Amino acid sequence: MPSKLLLRNFEPTRYYHLRHQSKKDTILFQNEADYKTFILLLSYYLRFPDATPLSWVKRLTPQTVINKRNDSKLGATPTTLHSFLLLPDHFHLVLRENLGTSKPGISNLMRRLSVGYAMYYNKTYGVKGTIYQGKYKMTEVSQDELSPLIDGLHHHDGVNDTFLTSPLHSSRSDYFATARPWLSPIPRTTTIIFSKKLLLEK
Repeated sequence: MPSKLLLRNFEPTRYYHLRHQSKKDTILFQNEADYKTFILLLSYYLRFPDATPLSWVKRLTPQTVINKRNDSKLGATPTTLHSFLLLPDHFHLVLRENLGTSKPGISNLMRRLSVGYAMYYNKTYGVKGTIYQGKYKMTEVSQDELSPLIDGLHHHDGVNDTFLTSPLHSSRSDYFATARPWLSPIPRTTTIIFSKKLLLEK
């Protein structure tokens, strides 16, 4: 029986925490250019979930953005991003599923994001094959757990504040200043104590 962390039963209006790990001896983000590329892919597929792959777009101009919005057949944003953390060997995303159909928004986002970044990585570093350690892990997060989880990601053990406050590495800055248009901060609460189990490290 597959682990509950590998199930893909995304339900509409529910929140999920996803964690994707690099394979052994692989660093997902080797420099700032890698982080920038991942953020560009993430923001692109959040805004244009059914658009042309970003690698095919010659230039993302304001008119291109308008055209892609008008061409979308999915209507409302299929998934909402509430938080992220990118570390050298893995990344975390906290998302809300808005569709919950046979092709959920989160599944589509993760497929396009994971494949798109792997293609960039393999071309940049001249390697072949997967860069990930199997499938990404996911778990549903209750509304009471959301704020403690996000706070835990924004103050991750063993990661210094300079790294965490960078908008290339974390959504922490989106919670203390104007948020980027493709990320939706949630109100902070203190209803439960943060548990490291929420980080999906096991």
